[in-house]
Amino acid sequence: APGVNPRGSKMMNDTFRVIVLVFLATHVPATVLMDSQALVPKSVVPKFAQRLLEFHISTNHDPLMDDQPVWFKSFILCELMFQLPFFIIGFRAFYMKRNWIRIPGLVYGVHTATTLIPILAEILHSPDIPSTQARAQLFLIYLPYLVIPAMMAWVLAIEDKPFGKAGDTLTTRKSKRK
Repeated sequence: APGVNPRGSKMMNDTFRVIVLVFLATHVPATVLMDSQALVPKSVVPKFAQRLLEFHISTNHDPLMDDQPVWFKSFILCELMFQLPFFIIGFRAFYMKRNWIRIPGLVYGVHTATTLIPILAEILHSPDIPSTQARAQLFLIYLPYLVIPAMMAWVLAIEDKPFGKAGDTLTTRKSKRK
């Protein structure tokens, strides 16, 4: 069939797959320990996580995590409710090379990349960032959260079967029994 490579996508090569796996795996603790602090009561946040966030804000001059505007909190709510479960489910699907992740991954990638546009715009234009160097540093910290989901969305949009025909099987055991 057109657009289907039996061995998997040329775009979804092992290098990109590993990048996605590392991205998803590291995003779980970042979401739970750092980003969630914009919404959950301080009393439930471990002290080390509070100190880590304070360090990030003071070192990187992050006005969004410092001031936490309502629009930013709404993005974090989406991150906790939608993205966090995807990180876990997506990790498993990418690890096991399952094609069913195509549509959820596409939705995640487009949603996340879209939310990063106003975040990066705020970083570029915030008067609260003290220097060009600090602005560039913070921009580069946030940039992978645009680039990797956008690349994921692009790859999953152009490939019907990102992991090839083998990615259609539900489990390896079931396919071996047949």
